[in-house]
Amino acid sequence: MKYLRRSIIALVLYLAAFFNIERLDFQGENVIDLRSFVYVLGLAAIIITIMLPYFRQRRLLVALTYWGAIYAIIRLAFFNDVSFVGVDIYLSLTELVFLLVGVRFGHQVAIDLYDFEQAVINITLPQVNRQIRPLNDSNDEIQTEMVRSRRHRRPMSVLVIKPDPQSVNLAIHRSVEEVQKSMMTRYVVTSLTRVVADVMRRTDMIFEQPSSNQFIVMSPETNAANSVSFAERIKAAASERLGVDVLCGIASFPDDALTFDELIREADTRALRQLKGVKPQDTRSTVQTEV
Repeated sequence: MKYLRRSIIALVLYLAAFFNIERLDFQGENVIDLRSFVYVLGLAAIIITIMLPYFRQRRLLVALTYWGAIYAIIRLAFFNDVSFVGVDIYLSLTELVFLLVGVRFGHQVAIDLYDFEQAVINITLPQVNRQIRPLNDSNDEIQTEMVRSRRHRRPMSVLVIKPDPQSVNLAIHRSVEEVQKSMMTRYVVTSLTRVVADVMRRTDMIFEQPSSNQFIVMSPETNAANSVSFAERIKAAASERLGVDVLCGIASFPDDALTFDELIREADTRALRQLKGVKPQDTRSTVQTEV
């Protein structure tokens, strides 16, 4: 926590100096006159560096090179009539240095924020059941089941499960609403894995998809109609043990889609229809969606 506090203070001090640098007068003459685009670019660089995981996941040099190149392109494209001698080169170097220093502070804040978030999750949230596997690391198992179903022409269903955001009610201050709601949703998703693990069969496979705050149950030798009772048990257990509503969308192979990604998209679409209150039109969709 102290590292996050220090990095935020350093960023605030930098921004105060950056936006007031032109107020410094030397012998009654202001020699530091940064171009207007530098302020816009500097602020955008800091915000984007903090928000995008791409820059946090890579070395600082990548972010410095990226924003330095953008500055050079803008400088040469729109201010190429200015000579690189005397005061002009001094101002150009000053602009570049201020920009890169801001990126440095923004990069450090992004890293400290991520470390703090992970620490809170590790401390407050229970460990995910060992039966739950990350979706991105389970491609081989998924493809094996898909090939087996195609080869033997056997049914298989995919069930997308996620908490209904409308049932997660929080009364909190607006300045921390987004962070707390994200943590609460993550907590509910993690707790749901235990609920599902208690009612699942040994042949079912569960894959976690943290980016979408949901997880996916893959059920070999199971059609959509047979998955309805499974989804009903999950919804009843989640309501009783967690006090939240659960959205369940079901899609089956080969009736609804022929690839695993298409099955997920179809099941996810049907889960969202429940959230929006849209009723499926045909009988088959009614069986698969209204669980």
